[in-house]
Amino acid sequence: MLIIVTYDLYLFMTKIKLKKEAIGLRKQGFGIKTISYKLNVSSSTVNRWCKDILLTPEQIFELKRRSRDPYYGKRLKYINSLKQKRLDAIDKLRGKGIKEVGKLTKRDVFIAGIVMYWAEGFKKDRRLGFANSDPAMIKFFLNWLINNCKVPKKDIRLRVGLNISHKDRVHEVEKFWSNVSGISINQFQKPFFQKFIWKKAFPEPNKYFGVLRIRANKQLDLFRKISGLIDGLKLYTAG
Repeated sequence: MLIIVTYDLYLFMTKIKLKKEAIGLRKQGFGIKTISYKLNVSSSTVNRWCKDILLTPEQIFELKRRSRDPYYGKRLKYINSLKQKRLDAIDKLRGKGIKEVGKLTKRDVFIAGIVMYWAEGFKKDRRLGFANSDPAMIKFFLNWLINNCKVPKKDIRLRVGLNISHKDRVHEVEKFWSNVSGISINQFQKPFFQKFIWKKAFPEPNKYFGVLRIRANKQLDLFRKISGLIDGLKLYTAG
């Protein structure tokens, strides 16, 4: 049996389908404007279709909350577009910065290592040392220490510093820093712990790896030389 569907009948069937979808969305608690946007139907039409549907107190409360929420609906789309533009601008600037640094010469690395020690190195107990929580900085400093300053790898000692609340993760943390540094766990000294308990709860505590302290044995002469290297950089600031 052949059924011929006229254009008017097609429009009528489409309207019935849209009305059914609108009623279903309204029963789920969606607002009139949201349904209108989803179905590409005027708000007045949706309002007429759904006028007899009673919302629960919870649904009414949620609609009121959304109406006051600056991040809902089209406003959220606008906020996200601004956020994406900002992220794109940040990526562009980051790429520009990487390009400006370019390939480092041996002297570039040498000077950078001095600056790092000036900022984060140990200076008071006449023992060469450095501490940081950034894996990239740890790698850079060890590369500088071994390749530029010719410190034997066997003379390097590492020590992990952790908050006492992460005491049960010592082995995991030491393994992490051993992989980062390329230094055997056998060259790790006894860890030290911060005794206070954090009040702030971190969202991903398993990504906390504390601070790594680097020491180099039998390097008093190098320690004194680095002090001189830092003084050499200070002369630049003196004009």
